[in-house]
Amino acid sequence: MFNIFAGVKDKRFIKHGTLLLILGFLAYYLYCVTVGEQVNLLTTILPAETGWAIPDITNILTYGSLASVVLVFVINTLFMKVDAKKLMVVATLITAVCFAAMGFSSTAINFAMFFVSFFVLRIIIVVLQHGTNLVCNNWWGANRGKALGIVTIGAPVASATFVAMCTAGQSAGMTFANLYYVIAGCVVVLAILFAAFFKTSPEQMGLHVDGADVAPTSEREEPGSTITIGEVLKRGDSWLIIISFGIFTFGTTMITAFFVTHMTAMGVSATLYLPALSIGAIIGIPMSYGLGVIDDKWGTPKASAVMGLLYIVGFLAMYLTNGNSIGLIALAAVGYAGITGACPNLNPSINTYVYGRKNFLAATRVVMALQMVIAAFANSYMGYFIAAGKSGLGYLIWIIAIVVAIIMVLIVGRKPAYDSPEAVSARSRK
Repeated sequence: MFNIFAGVKDKRFIKHGTLLLILGFLAYYLYCVTVGEQVNLLTTILPAETGWAIPDITNILTYGSLASVVLVFVINTLFMKVDAKKLMVVATLITAVCFAAMGFSSTAINFAMFFVSFFVLRIIIVVLQHGTNLVCNNWWGANRGKALGIVTIGAPVASATFVAMCTAGQSAGMTFANLYYVIAGCVVVLAILFAAFFKTSPEQMGLHVDGADVAPTSEREEPGSTITIGEVLKRGDSWLIIISFGIFTFGTTMITAFFVTHMTAMGVSATLYLPALSIGAIIGIPMSYGLGVIDDKWGTPKASAVMGLLYIVGFLAMYLTNGNSIGLIALAAVGYAGITGACPNLNPSINTYVYGRKNFLAATRVVMALQMVIAAFANSYMGYFIAAGKSGLGYLIWIIAIVVAIIMVLIVGRKPAYDSPEAVSARSRK
C-alpha cells in the first residue's frame, strides 16, 4: 500500500520514475519558497536593509498572484502544445535570473528592479508547479496520490529549512543579496537537471502509466478525449472544486506567508517558533505522504476532507496563540506543515479524479485559474488584519470558509473517479 513501485517489473520505469520524483520534490521546494517562505525574509531582512515598506513588498505578490490567474490558463495550454521539458528548463533559468536580480536590487536600492523581478518570479514559478503536477498525473494513475505526496513533501521541507538556513546565513554575516545570489546558483543547477532527465510521460520511453504492461482501460476505450472550456464551466463538480480549493489555497497563503509575522506580533520568541516550525515540518513530511496513501485507497475527496481538518487545527492554534505557549505553537506548526504538504498534493489530484488523466490539462487550465482568483487576495486579507493588530481574528474567520470547503469536496466524492472502472462502465452504457 505504501510502496509507489509495488508490482512494477520494468526497471526503466522505476529508475526514471525515481528521478522524476526527486526533480518534482525540488520544484515544489522552490515553488513553496517563492510564494510563501521567502515572504518571511522579505518582510524582515529587506526592510531593515533598504527601508522599503512591508505593504509595498507584499503587494507585489498580490499583483503577481492576480496576473498568474491568466498565466495558469496560458501555461497549461502551452503544456498541451509544447513539450514540457522545454518549458520547465526555460522557466527555471528565468527563475534563477529573477532571484539574482532581487538580490542585486537590494544592494542598488532599486525598488523598480525589485518589483519587476519579484513580479516575474511569482508568475514564472507557476510553470514549475504545473509541470510537476503534469508529470505525476502522466506517470502514475493508481499511485497518483502517493506520487504527488512525495513531490509535495518539498513544501513542508521548505518550511522546515528555508527560513532557518537563511537566518543562519544572516547570522554569519550574509546580506539579503548574498543569500539570493546563492539561491540563484542552486536554481541554475536545477535547470540543468531538468534538461538532462525530465520526461513528460512514460509513453515517451515506450512505457505505460504505473509501469503497467498495457495502457489504462479508460484510454483504451476512450482515446483522444479532451474536455472543452465550456464543458468544464457547465459542470457542477467543477464549481465545487473551484470554490473549495480556492478556499484551501487562500488558507495556505495565510499561514505560510504570515506565520513568522503573526507569531512575532503575538509576542512569541523566535527561539520557540523557529524550532517548532522545523519540528512541525518534519512531522508534516509523513503526513503529506500519508494523505497521498489515503487518496489512492479511499479517494481524493476523503483525503481532501482530512486535509480540511488540518487547516482547522492549524488556524485555531494560530488564533489562540498569545505569548510563549509551547503547546499551541507546536500545534500551529504541525498544522502549517500538514497544510503546505497536503494542498499542493490534493489540488491537482482532485482534478484528475473529476476529469481523468487525458482531460487533466484541458480542465486544470480553467479550474486552477479560477481558484487563483479567490486565492490571490489572501495576502491583502491578512495584511489588513495584521495592520489592525488582529491577525488571529483573520484565521478564526477563515475556519468557517474551510468548513464550507470540506462539505463541498465530500459532495464531489459522491461520484466515482473519472478513470475508475465504475465510471468508465457507466459512460459506456450511455
